[in-house]
Amino acid sequence: MNHPELKISYSNIEPRAKRLKAALASELEHLLNSKGVTLGVPIEARVKEWSSIEEKLVRKSLALEKIEELDDLVGLRLILLFRRDLKAVDELLRNSLFIKSAEDTSLRLSDTQFGYQSQHYIVEAPAKWLSIPSWGDLGGIRVEIQVRTMAQHIWAAASHKLQYKREASVPLPLRRSINRASALLETVDIEFDRLLEDRLIYLADDLQNETATSPLNVEILDSILVKTFPSANRTTEGDFDELLVELEHFGIKTAGQLQDLLEKHLVSIMEEDAKYAENEGLDFYFQHIGLAREALRIEFGNDAVTEFMQANNHAAGDDYFDVDD
Repeated sequence: MNHPELKISYSNIEPRAKRLKAALASELEHLLNSKGVTLGVPIEARVKEWSSIEEKLVRKSLALEKIEELDDLVGLRLILLFRRDLKAVDELLRNSLFIKSAEDTSLRLSDTQFGYQSQHYIVEAPAKWLSIPSWGDLGGIRVEIQVRTMAQHIWAAASHKLQYKREASVPLPLRRSINRASALLETVDIEFDRLLEDRLIYLADDLQNETATSPLNVEILDSILVKTFPSANRTTEGDFDELLVELEHFGIKTAGQLQDLLEKHLVSIMEEDAKYAENEGLDFYFQHIGLAREALRIEFGNDAVTEFMQANNHAAGDDYFDVDD
């Protein structure tokens, strides 16, 4: 098919491609959340523009029979915070989508080489998704999904800007520097994974041995809130570090002091939560962080807590669940 005919074909398929982009990004975000996968940034998604397709056809001398033969008409990029999640995402994609091909670009490199590292998948919507009316006409369009860590993304962005994608492309005087940068970014991935492992060890062992005199930290704080308040009010969102600063300001610095404060005002805290929930037609209103702040307000006065939060730019919006959630 010649370029004018392909351009007409592109114009016809572009609206469906944009709907597929949005629908797939939304579905993947839901699936990633359900698996506890942490994204470094929101999912990136795009539909390839005709000018870019035309340039690619000329540059690579591609001969397409139809626009649907493009592997990357739709593109999504998943940038993960932790390297350990690469395996979970690989399993998720293989179990959820129709995989036409997959490649780990790091396998192109030897142990002593630096370079672009990313997982690439060419996928299509699976038959079971296409049976859903809103997905019914989104089949047959290929999507390229790139999966990489934040550190790998930094490398990809820098090497693209510098055009240092292969060692042979780098001027000899700069190769030691570029190798150091590559090694440092790989070390970041390794150390983040190690941090997660050390955290699991702390939660399983050290946290259980903390006493009433133990200085508060984020993990102890979360543990006490979980033991004190209903699980329905819990959320992983919100800034525990801000709450720690507030507690410290009001002299609540140890596990025992926090437990005493919460137990002292528990009945009043939950009554306040029930009152707000009833007004909004909800089963509950405050998150754990908000319930803890209610204890501070009851003990030290609403004006004192509000004044401190405003002076330190702390986000009162973390206190409660949005009515629209």
